[in-house]
Amino acid sequence: MDRTQLLDFYNELIIKQDYFECHEIMESHWKSKPVFTKHDPEVFLILLAVAEYHYRQGNTVGAACSYNRAIALYEAHEYDLISLGMAENLIAMIHERKKHIKTTPFIPLQFPLTVETWSHLHIMHDPLTPIGTFREMAINIFVQDEAIVFKHRLRDRSGVISDREASIKKRKHHK
Repeated sequence: MDRTQLLDFYNELIIKQDYFECHEIMESHWKSKPVFTKHDPEVFLILLAVAEYHYRQGNTVGAACSYNRAIALYEAHEYDLISLGMAENLIAMIHERKKHIKTTPFIPLQFPLTVETWSHLHIMHDPLTPIGTFREMAINIFVQDEAIVFKHRLRDRSGVISDREASIKKRKHHK
């Protein structure tokens, strides 16, 4: 997987906490591959962002479902988490998060990025700040801006709606 795409994804996931944009970035990368399937590691990353998005919005059922799907994909395909920029303890963290999802208010998951990924994020985002300070700041970010938190609901959906209506008309015409 392309490191630039991963860094863009992690910048949105960790620094900006724009989980909707994470999904968009990774889905675009995934679908631009000459051959892609629902078993690709990009889908695993997309599901993590979707789970965080649902959890932040209080949809713990949707969040747990997305975490479960991510774990199932991982268990079926044993993705190389290091090559995805994450440490091996990610799966244990997700299991732990799921255990308490109904009783614990949302706080952003402290994704266990590799040292290399942290270093690249640091260079990309804030190279003038010492890396330890940058990492500490990133770990403590908790975005609550409604424009980001509710981005999916607040965005202009007129294009999506017209595409859906056109698809429905096309299906009805072919029957």
